[in-house]
Amino acid sequence: MNKYTKQILNEDMKWISIDLDLTLAGQVWPEKGIGAPLSGAVESMQQLKELGYKVMIYTARAWDDYLNIENWLNDNNMPFKRIICGKPMVKYHIDDRNIEFKNNWPEIINKLTNK
Repeated sequence: MNKYTKQILNEDMKWISIDLDLTLAGQVWPEKGIGAPLSGAVESMQQLKELGYKVMIYTARAWDDYLNIENWLNDNNMPFKRIICGKPMVKYHIDDRNIEFKNNWPEIINKLTNK
């Protein structure tokens, strides 16, 4: 096996996906735009980067909102590697369905560091 055919084990997967609305940003729907960052979101995103995670932002928003999302993340100092519309296949989805988000960023970071 050469360096390009290494098998990635589940425990080595460093990609993590995080929902935008109601996980990182407050709700503004049906209005246009993106709400303010939720409490602890900025610090937690920076912690995830420090832990070596590659953060993928996913959203059900349309692709024509991509630049607004990218600018919002950058303006709020939230590190990310990718933005995707629709839920991708990853090790974790941090939202209200997998690692349940209930405005509990410290608990989520603790779960990820103790896995």
